[in-house]
Formats: sequence, structure tokens, C-alpha cells
Amino acid sequence: MSFRTCACLPFVFIVTACSAWGLELTPFAVRNFSPPAIVHGLPIAETARLLNAGQVSARVSLDLSNIATDNTAKDELIYLDGETHVVTAGLRYGINDQLQLGLDLPWVSQSEGFLDSFIKDFHDWFGLPDGDRKDMENDQIEYLYQRNGDTRLFLDDEVDGLGDIRLLLAWQYARSDNSAVALQAQVKLPTGDADKLTGSEAFDVALSLSAQRDFPLSIGQGAVWAGAGISYLGDGDVIEDDVEDFAASGWLGSGWQPLDWLALKLQLDVHSALYDSDLTELGDPAVILTMGGSIGIGEKTFLDLGVGEDLNINASPDVTFHLALQHQF
Repeated sequence: MSFRTCACLPFVFIVTACSAWGLELTPFAVRNFSPPAIVHGLPIAETARLLNAGQVSARVSLDLSNIATDNTAKDELIYLDGETHVVTAGLRYGINDQLQLGLDLPWVSQSEGFLDSFIKDFHDWFGLPDGDRKDMENDQIEYLYQRNGDTRLFLDDEVDGLGDIRLLLAWQYARSDNSAVALQAQVKLPTGDADKLTGSEAFDVALSLSAQRDFPLSIGQGAVWAGAGISYLGDGDVIEDDVEDFAASGWLGSGWQPLDWLALKLQLDVHSALYDSDLTELGDPAVILTMGGSIGIGEKTFLDLGVGEDLNINASPDVTFHLALQHQF
């Protein structure tokens, strides 16, 4: 299956329009799409309000991220220039009113991409610095990491393939009309390919806690949500000698729903360093701010639209465009 075929999947659901809106304030399901980071099984923000018994939720998301960085530190060198495109099909099923099963099936493409010119023009228009991007050619792919002259990561061809499948089990710890708390366990399977940077070829395990509080406003309603998790990173084949054993993650977000069919959202995602390195790209925490919202397009269907920016420069992609379509059965 080609990436272009997968990229069309988010629009398959937009074939039925209903007379009522089923929009809910929920977190952005985003993460760090930097090539060395995407292979690891960090928890992704999930709603703390689980499905009722017998309910099914289906989601198809498309994420386009662009990175351009060149750095050295002591005996290390890194060069990351390219785009990562990920289509993820996700299912959630309510076993009963307290337990929920989940499955995420990603298709990952490492590509030359097409966003470089747009990003450079955007920076020029607003007078923003281009950083390392000004010295790099447009629309090329090269991922390189060396330590002590030893090449530990290299990719300069466009590739795509199945990513690491995620299995999830969530437990509803508490729930009321305006608040919810859930605990979630996750296992990342080694179904991706380390040579293609679609996976680490290792089992990763993560445990996370998420919470949300909804409240009425003079216009519409609002919500705040937060979560934190810890991951065990298995013995994979991507820069394997320098991978940290454990990584911490967290997210904090808020939303405002002024209309039945429209919500505006802001979310901060962070995680600790994934590698033992003096390079920002590998050895620094990532801090990502995603801005956007949700649009209701049916009784039980809504579309998430978001743009992510790296607040800790070069620890995550320069920009990530997020599109996710969700329907509840």
C-alpha cells in the first residue's frame, strides 16, 4: 500500500452528513515526529472519558512533519533534513463502563517532502530566522548520525512501510458529568523496520494517567486536560547503544467550544531525552505546542486540525500539521 493511498483514508468517512453535531472537547493525539523519536513508544494524549460498554470509536489521522537541522557536539554529528508522513488508523472499544481496548495501526513514510519552500517563505514573510534550513537544499532527504566517526543512523532514500503497532488498555478510575480520570497501559510491538525508521524493532511498554475537567462559560463551554506517563524503551536497532532505558512524558491542554460544531484547542506536549547525547536533537527534552481546533461534521463525527511548533528548537520537527477524523459507532 502506497503512502498516497493511505493519505486518502482520512477522507473516506466524510461521505455522510448528519443533522446534529457530536463534537466533544478532547486532546490532540500528537507526538514527536522527529525520525529518531518516532520509533519509540511514548504515550500519546488520550481523552480521560472512556467509551461506554459496547461503544466503538474509529479514528484516521494524517500527520506531516518537517525537520531541517545540522549540529555537532564533542564527538557527535547529526544531520536531519526531510519530512515524515504518518497515517494512523485507530480503534477504541468499550469492554464495559470501566475498561477500554485500543489499537493504533500506523503507516510511516520518510520522504523528501514538499514543505521546505513554504516554510522558508513563511519565515521570510514574518522575518523569522531560518536556522540551519538556509544552508540546505529544498525537498531532499538525509538523516545522518555519527559518534566517534561511527555512523549509527543513515537514510537518504524515500521509504515507507508499516510502523510499530500499539495495543492499549484503559481503566476508568473516576468519572462524573464534568470530570474524568483514566489510567492507560500501552505496548508497542516491533512491527516497523529500523532501517526505514518506521520502528525500533523493539517492544516498548508505557503507563500513563490522564484527567479532564469540563466547565460552562458565558459563551459555550470549556475544558482543561492533563496527563503524565512513563515508558520503558526496549532494546531496539535505532542508535541502540545510546537509547535511554526510560522516558517520561506529559501533556497539558485546554479547549473552548463557542458553538455546537466548533472548538478551539491549545496543547503542550513534552517528553524527556530519549538518548544519551550532548546533541539537542537527541539528548534534550522535546517541547511541542499544538494549536488548532475541532469541527463537527455529523452527529458522531468530528475533524481535528492542528499545527505543532517546536518550542525547544531542533528537539522535535520545525512544524507538524495534524489532521484527524473520528467517528463513534
